[in-house]
Amino acid sequence: MDQADGNRFVDRKYQLETLETQRPNHVRLFFLPLDRFYHQNLDALARIADDLILRKGVSVCRILRNQAGSWTTDLNGTPSVLAACPARQAIERKSPIGVALAHFHRWTSGVDIRLFPESPFFRQTSDWAVWMDRLEKRYLELREKDGLSPFEENFCAYFPYFSGCAENGIQYMVDRSIDFPNREEAVLCHYRFPATGLPSPENPALWVVDDRSRDLADWLRILTWQKGGDAAAAADQFLEDYDRVFPITDSVAAGLFGRLLFPLSFAECCARYFSGGAGENPRFLEETLRMNIEKTADSEVMLRFLGEKYARRIKTPKWLIR
Repeated sequence: MDQADGNRFVDRKYQLETLETQRPNHVRLFFLPLDRFYHQNLDALARIADDLILRKGVSVCRILRNQAGSWTTDLNGTPSVLAACPARQAIERKSPIGVALAHFHRWTSGVDIRLFPESPFFRQTSDWAVWMDRLEKRYLELREKDGLSPFEENFCAYFPYFSGCAENGIQYMVDRSIDFPNREEAVLCHYRFPATGLPSPENPALWVVDDRSRDLADWLRILTWQKGGDAAAAADQFLEDYDRVFPITDSVAAGLFGRLLFPLSFAECCARYFSGGAGENPRFLEETLRMNIEKTADSEVMLRFLGEKYARRIKTPKWLIR
């Protein structure tokens, strides 16, 4: 629908002028399909968003109830959630990304994991194992097949390497759970950390309740892709900035290392290719796989840097030690 129709639709379904949730600087309204939300407990997400805005001054998109008291409204047959986005002047962030992320994690530390059953907090390694088992099955099938596509050829050529990294990452995280049996409290993380840095405004649809090493690993992975073998200096500054606000414990450092051992981008790219979704772009996935292959040496450099930085605090696989 066009802008005018959209405004009339919102006016019919919502009483924005009387909503207690309306605050200054929340001026742009937009709908998010419910299936875009990683977590489905919208009551809890809304409460957390309100707390971050009112108590911490964080720029957050707020989600709004309709006149019937429901979080969702049918929009062309799709259950959707109306969100209010802060005005542009309210979303500027000047703090270094490490500082801003550490504050975000501290402010959301202790979020009740029981409210978010989709959280990967307690099942990360099992999810990874299922992922890799499916890819190994496809690898074995393709080895017996002729006429492979360019993507399949590269996949078969490099799967043994990435599979080995995945096994290392999974075992590392299992060992971590033994070495550090008392898990830290969960925090709000992001499903995939954006390459531009910490999102502003924050979008509750993209929040994932997880271990804080999730976001840390994502940003170091981004730095590795952006800066290659020269990413260590930026990574060190980021970690030091973060550590000053929310100290990185041995458990978090181990989780960070284990997450980077697991070839997340490779696994995600291949899973998307083999799922054959209608919206997937094969050329884009071919390029992503090629980049994963080209970045293997840079990824190992990052892992060695972390192994040296936290040498007395975490374990480093022998194959990564010079």
